Amino acid sequence: MPENLHTSLYFMHAKYLFATQSDAMFRFAFFTLALFASAYSQATIYKCMIDGVATFTEQPCGKDAVIVKIAPPPASSQTPATEQPQKPQKPADLSVEDYLKIQKADREIDRLQLEIKELQKQQSKRIDKLNNMTQDAANRLGAASIDDAISKQSERINAYYKSQISILEKQVAQLEENKKQLKERGTQSN
Repeated sequence: MPENLHTSLYFMHAKYLFATQSDAMFRFAFFTLALFASAYSQATIYKCMIDGVATFTEQPCGKDAVIVKIAPPPASSQTPATEQPQKPQKPADLSVEDYLKIQKADREIDRLQLEIKELQKQQSKRIDKLNNMTQDAANRLGAASIDDAISKQSERINAYYKSQISILEKQVAQLEENKKQLKERGTQSN
């Protein structure tokens, strides 16, 4: 069956279904199917409103027919069906227990690094907020000027976040060291 005829049958069937079916999800699903079918068949698609129902055809279906332009997806974003994301493999020289401990440490490191980034964002927001300080706020802080108040508050904020981030970085370093020891123990046992 030629591609254009095949696509035409889809659209004729769609017109019937759209006229009898008012379910919005069905229309969305069929429209999506029509978009994919048209992208691969390179056919021109027209959209018309017939009795308040969107109709898609290969030929103009009325005075209000609008050409629907569909850009094919870029070739670089398409991944072959056979290409699967690779899962980390357990090295042959590690015990299952050590491998699981390393995986757990990796997850904890990722969590801590996200926490560090969040603290850095909070620090940046608080420092940016200081730049909007008024003289009244500076006076309440006991500072001689706005610049003096900003400087003192910035030092306090930076010291607080530096200490919090330092604690998390030490935890990351400890986890990295534990991972290193587990890997070394695995190579020594073989």
